[in-house]
Amino acid sequence: MAAAGLPQPRTAPPLAGPARIGPNVAAAAALVLLVFAILLAYLPAVVAGLGFVSDDFMILQRLRAADGLRGAAAFFGQSYYDYYRPLGFVSFAADWTLWQGWPAGYHLMSILLHLLNTLLVFLLARRLLGAEASAVAAAVFGLHVVNQEAVFWAAARFDLLATAGALGTLLLIGTRLKWRHAAAALVYLAALLSKESVVALPAAAGAYLWLIRRERSAGLLRAFAWLGAAVAVYVLWRQASGLAAVGGAGRAPKLVVLALLLLVPLAASHAAASGGRSWLRAKRDATFACAAAVLGAAGAMALAPAGSAALRGVFGALGFDALHLLSPISPIPWLNPLPGWLPAAGLGAAAAALLAAWRLGSREIPVFLGFLLAAALLPVSSMTEGPRYLYLASVPVALGAAWGVSAAGVRAAAAAYTLLAVVLIAFGWQVREKGRDWLWASEMTSRAVATIVEASSPGCRGAQVFLATAPARVRGVYSNINAEGLAALGDCRPESVTTIVRLGHDSPEVTATLAQGGLTMTVERYAGGFVTSADFQRFSLLLQPRAPAVVKNPLGRFDVVPTGDALVMTQMFARPMGAAARWFVFTSGRLEFLPVRALTARAGPGAF
Repeated sequence: MAAAGLPQPRTAPPLAGPARIGPNVAAAAALVLLVFAILLAYLPAVVAGLGFVSDDFMILQRLRAADGLRGAAAFFGQSYYDYYRPLGFVSFAADWTLWQGWPAGYHLMSILLHLLNTLLVFLLARRLLGAEASAVAAAVFGLHVVNQEAVFWAAARFDLLATAGALGTLLLIGTRLKWRHAAAALVYLAALLSKESVVALPAAAGAYLWLIRRERSAGLLRAFAWLGAAVAVYVLWRQASGLAAVGGAGRAPKLVVLALLLLVPLAASHAAASGGRSWLRAKRDATFACAAAVLGAAGAMALAPAGSAALRGVFGALGFDALHLLSPISPIPWLNPLPGWLPAAGLGAAAAALLAAWRLGSREIPVFLGFLLAAALLPVSSMTEGPRYLYLASVPVALGAAWGVSAAGVRAAAAAYTLLAVVLIAFGWQVREKGRDWLWASEMTSRAVATIVEASSPGCRGAQVFLATAPARVRGVYSNINAEGLAALGDCRPESVTTIVRLGHDSPEVTATLAQGGLTMTVERYAGGFVTSADFQRFSLLLQPRAPAVVKNPLGRFDVVPTGDALVMTQMFARPMGAAARWFVFTSGRLEFLPVRALTARAGPGAF
């Protein structure tokens, strides 16, 4: 719940100008040590040879076609699937101009962007909380394990750039410079052109002006006008590229919530709202009780066996976000595939947030951080594919942790800092371990491409590549094998690449038998995570343990038969496969060729 009224004046107002936001010696020393800690966590994977994976190759294909910065202007007239991110591609184009296809250069730039964002978090925390807390906020953000995907995965550069723009916007709009609104709008436009996930940032900016700068509604309106102009420019450019203005009618509920987030600080900062603020303060307990009742009813509807699928999805996404942002241990192994208890976890997180709002709703900094968190999560509220979507949302979490440590009493300070040190060490260790997983993914991709090239004709001309099983997020990192990767790593351009089953977090041993009439695959101890498709485009049919299934796909009939702990999958061929077909199976962490001569083989050889 938002604050009931304008906060009381503080004896020490927040820093307003760039001349007063410099850290003291102790904070500067802590920041230098933090830089070394971040480099120690991220650089080893790059030094060891971290390469490209998954969508990286799609981006590289566009960079090669544009010849780097020479053709960068074309990105402003192109969409990227359903997205419009021209400045993100300009950043990649600069990389291409500097180092062509050398992966380390791209990863180094991502690490530098993460360091820049860590510095911006430090400056924002310095303005809000003071020197000591600013080092804490920067440390939590810089080492938080939730951010590893955005930094290690080259294709996630969009999140790094958008977050830099969002933080720069908040820092600029909080100064007393005459041109702050125009400068903030320009930086915000750059953030939007990097990734659309920052579209709700004006709500956080309005809360900042209301709660921290204590500006009245006229000041908020001026800021909203400038930021709104930036959104209008972005929408026009987006439409010129052939995309819908807001991404379709499905965005309507999010737009309504965004409008409410903008309206609250605008109304609360108006002088005529003093009576309403007093009434809300008097009715705080009753308001909390009503909100708790509504939340309980929504939770019951979501968790009921025949309840609302939409509400279940909302609470599931909230649980996904809360576990990633608040757990000191990365929850990726628990959430792939998404478990059935996730909506219950989301309901618990919503209840905790409501309780925090009731207890802290009169304190300006926690309320501002709540607005910032809501603005960061709203555009990505349905995204549960990976933690990179939470990169911006980790900023208010880091600031909240710093505020909590600074608010601890003298007796609790030692325990708070000890716990913080343990969490930061755990974060850094986990980031290094995830670097090993990303390194494995890039090396596995290179070996898989080599296997496909070796089994196909020169250049894979005319070959039809079939992946009986293929990695998707094995070990919690993106590792799928696509046509763009085949072309980039092996100059392999087959006629088609078809996947039957995608693997989630685990990569068990798969026993495959290939015959003229079909393909049989067996997993002895199936724990879940396999996904198939009816059209080989949208992989959304999760194969449940001990649950039979039948799917009709373009090749024929696909049967799933559980046998105890094992799972037997049979792909029947509606028509004979041609001589150009090349079959492969991903088993025990590697891709293996299924030769056409042998009739039966274990985890590899087979035949038509």
